[in-house]
This record gives sequence, structure tokens and C-alpha cells, in this order.
Amino acid sequence: MRTLCLNLKTPQENCSAEAFLIFSPRVQFRFPNFVFIDIESTSHLFGGELLCLEKALSIARKFSPLATAAIADTPPVAQLLAQWRPSAIAPEKQESKAFAGLGLDSLKELEGLHPWPQKRNIEHIISFAHSLGIHSLEEIHNFRLASLRERWGEFGVLLWNRLHGKDLQVISPLVPRDPLVGYGYMDDPLGNVDLIFQKLKPHLDMLFARLEGLSRYAQSLDLVLHCEYSDKKHYLKIEPVSPTRDQNLFEDLLYKKMERTELENPIREFEISLVDAPEKVQQLDFFEPRDNSDDRWRRLISFARQADCEMGFLQLEASHFPEKSFRLVTEWPEDFKAEDLVEHAEEAVQVKSVYAKSLAESPRPSLLLPQPLAMNEYEFSQIRFVSRLPSERIESSWWQVSEKELKHRDYYFALSSQGQLLWVFQDRMTSKYYLHGYFD
Repeated sequence: MRTLCLNLKTPQENCSAEAFLIFSPRVQFRFPNFVFIDIESTSHLFGGELLCLEKALSIARKFSPLATAAIADTPPVAQLLAQWRPSAIAPEKQESKAFAGLGLDSLKELEGLHPWPQKRNIEHIISFAHSLGIHSLEEIHNFRLASLRERWGEFGVLLWNRLHGKDLQVISPLVPRDPLVGYGYMDDPLGNVDLIFQKLKPHLDMLFARLEGLSRYAQSLDLVLHCEYSDKKHYLKIEPVSPTRDQNLFEDLLYKKMERTELENPIREFEISLVDAPEKVQQLDFFEPRDNSDDRWRRLISFARQADCEMGFLQLEASHFPEKSFRLVTEWPEDFKAEDLVEHAEEAVQVKSVYAKSLAESPRPSLLLPQPLAMNEYEFSQIRFVSRLPSERIESSWWQVSEKELKHRDYYFALSSQGQLLWVFQDRMTSKYYLHGYFD
């Protein structure tokens, strides 16, 4: 078995181990700050043990900046190296070679999943060895099992087994049970948004690290700020347009909302909770780019929604009148897929961006007025028609004739006095002209 041990340095909750489930289902937390991961059959998925160790450290240091890690065959030796030789990788089936140069004090960290039953015994062994002139871990490793058993009984046997990789410690699969919540208490109440956000940041880092380890998405975030001098609470809810693991998006939205919150009473404590949703798994073609611009759309719509701005997508409707042929849909469409248009011409390839790729060929304007605007004589005299023939005609049956509804139209392209390309039409019932849109 190959074990990766993380020493998080500061006390953590049991649920912090969930952040490392992306490496293996066999993850175990040992109070107060150790995480053990069985990477025997999974390290190759990350490019080898070294890259696996570096990736694990990058995750751990999001919520524990001083974290260290090491890899060995057994959990006890992995813990020892994480403390005394950070980022070390012991040779497979020869982990005793990693003992070179280590002093006897390192024996205190030779624990793994099970701490020493009595610290006093290991301290007594270290003191006794020093009295014999033994000061290195390699020398203790060379002691015979019978000698350690005769002097220290079962504790001596346990020490010999751990030094020789014989102490069987199996890392069990981790079954997540804890909710995605965080709590913070501040000894000194704060009323400044920047300072409060600094206190929130480690909790957000932990929650989103766990979210990634669980292969889940965050649907919404709830923050409760408890005031110091009253029972008042500030309830802040962040809900992007669709579930995501984009921590920066949640932080930006939360910071903006906190800025608009009047914190006249300083904050003593806070509660954070994430509502999670299943991860969307998308099978990508080998040549398909991995960067997806959907996230940029979601960020933009989420910011607009939080600022109470109506924004979304235009959905086509069954109507031949332009102003009634679409409606605004504020929810993220389930079937929306942003794909660039790729055209092949002989040996050349041209890529047209998905956004506005068809506007240049569109017979209708990109900026359409909600309702046609009647033009007076002066406005009409300022425009110049591009063609004498209409580009489009809309008409209804004779029994639906109505001057009010403008159901008989001839559309033209025209230029304004400033050179702006306009979309105008003439109502054939009254011969009046109306402005209906602008070409971008």
C-alpha cells in the first residue's frame, strides 16, 4: 500500500477529509490534523506520486496554508516524513531508506492511523537510547525484535512493527455524512465588510474544497450574520443562474451583497451553508476545446440578477410580427449549447464565434424597438432609403385589416443623417412610415 499523509498543522473538522476524495475513495481523518489517503491504485491518474502529492498540497493549503505532506508504504512512516521531511517520497518497499539523517525525536510521529497509546513510553525509549549513545533513527531500526520485546514488552513489539512496515493499518473508504456548513465566532466584533470577508474566506475555501472532493455543484449559498448588541440577523442568499463550483463567482456576488448591507451593528458570529446539486458530467470529443464560455454567461446573468436587472435569452415565438416573435427568458435554458461555427473551404478552415455570428447575414436588426415608432415629416425627410424595393412584406387577410395593429407592412433599409443603418416600414393602410430597429 502507498500512503499519502497530509499534516494540516492546525486542528480541523473530520469533514475536511472530504476535500481529498478526488484522489481515492480510501481517505481517513485522524484528529486533530492528519489526513491519510491510499493512492496505491490511483496515483497514476494524476501523473505519478509526485504530481499527486503536489495536487493534494495545493488543495490543503487553500484552508491550511502551513500544510505538509509525504508518501510512504505505511501510514506511520508517511506521517513521520510529513513532519520531519516534508514532500518526501519514500522508495517503494524500501521506506527505511528515508530514515537516513533523522533523529530519535521523530519516533513521536511514527503513529499513522493510531496514535501512540502512551506518549510517556516513547519518550522513555528515546531517553534510554540517548543514554546508550544512540541518537539516530537508523540505529533504532537495526534493533532486533527480541531485544525490544524483552525491554518494553508489547510496546516494543509495536515500535518494531512500525519501523519495519509490519503494523497493518488499513485506510477505510470515507462515507460523507456532514452537511456543507461553516461557523465562525469573532472575539472582537467587526463592522467592516473587508475584515468580515477575510474571516469568511477560510470557511469558503474549505466548503468549496469539500464540494470538489464530493463531485458536487453549489446551487446556492446562505450566510447569516449575527449582530453583537441586538438579536438582529442579516440573511444573505447567493444563487447563481445555474449550479456551479466557481468559488470566485460566489465570492464576488457575496461581497457585492455585503457592501449593500448596512452593518450599523458589528458582527459577532456568522453561519454559512451551501445547498449542493449533482455534478453535470459532459462527454467531450477528443478534439473539442475544454474551455467553455458558458461560465462567462452564467457569471454575467448572475451579477445582473443580483442587481435586479432583467437579463436572459430571447426565445422565439410563433408570430410573424417582429415585435411579437420573441420573449425574454430569464432562466438558463437546459438545451443551450454554445458552439462556434466551423466552415471548411478546400484546405482552409474559418471559425466564427458563436456570439453574433449570424448578425451580418440577418435581414432583421439586432436592436429592435419593443413597438414601432411613428416618424413625423421632419424625421422622414432626414433618412435616405437604400433601395426602392421592400426587403420584407408582412400582411394579413382582408378580414383582419386594422389600422391600429399595423398588419400590412413593407420593410426597407434606410440610412439616417448620421449614417446609421435603420429598419423602417410603411403601413400600406395609411402610408405612414415607422422606425422599428437599428442595425448594429
